[in-house]
Amino acid sequence: MENNDQNTGWSLLGVKPTVDLANSWLQGEIEVYVESYRARFEWPPEYPRRFNVADENTPWDVDYPAYAPKYFVAPVVLENDCQKKAGGWADPEDVSLAELPTESFEGPIQLNEQGQPLNPRGRCGMTGRGLLGKWGPNYAADPIITRVNERFGDVEMLAIQRKDNGQWAIPGGMVDKGEAVSSTLRRELKEETGVELDFSDAHLVYQGFVDDRRSTDNAWIESTVKHLHLTGDQAKELELEAGSDALSVTWLPLTELSLKKLYASHGYFVVCALGMLYKRQPDALPAKFLEVLASYY
Repeated sequence: MENNDQNTGWSLLGVKPTVDLANSWLQGEIEVYVESYRARFEWPPEYPRRFNVADENTPWDVDYPAYAPKYFVAPVVLENDCQKKAGGWADPEDVSLAELPTESFEGPIQLNEQGQPLNPRGRCGMTGRGLLGKWGPNYAADPIITRVNERFGDVEMLAIQRKDNGQWAIPGGMVDKGEAVSSTLRRELKEETGVELDFSDAHLVYQGFVDDRRSTDNAWIESTVKHLHLTGDQAKELELEAGSDALSVTWLPLTELSLKKLYASHGYFVVCALGMLYKRQPDALPAKFLEVLASYY
């Protein structure tokens, strides 16, 4: 007999999860919190080496007289100074000339003695803005699009392969000045995957600091992450086409390995998004994938 209700998962086929879902993290409140790891121990090839900061010296309220990070702003950022170049996307190098926000998703923004914003997660071992255009928070938007593959019963994510490092990632990008986040989600998805979707019913997964290797003491990324889980019929209507920023685009099967290999914190965001979906609709995901979710931590 043909199974026309693919979203109810493999429980219809008599397959039950072997993990103890009743005692897994999925039963508690899902609170998304991003640790600052890549922002402290990784950096793009253009950057000088970061100053090594021990965990106990990361908070700004800890006195650390030996802290001597290098100052770095990439040439491409300086070349796009909005006060020197028409259409420039970067703040002026003189922070006193920049329009600094007083708050971000992380709360009130602290300033140092030079009037530069301080990263809410503490010292990163690098000052300046690096490759980031804005002093303080640089806002991004990341759309997570998932489906259940009707043929194989796998949970899949609409993923792009990044040109800069070849890793698979959530399609997304930076919010333009004055642009609504919902518009950014739609625009970035269209530009990177060729897909156009309405995000009015998307579920908010996270808003806040993103652990990104471009981060510095004075510039960091904060993102709005939203999730849409498509039905089989909705997914069939989409025609994928990789944009100029992507090597390729595909429906990526989500496994323990593929989730771990996703770019930056993306695997964590995807797991949290699907955990929230499970709590809203317990039968939306195949039983075999619930094992992956339940064992993630």
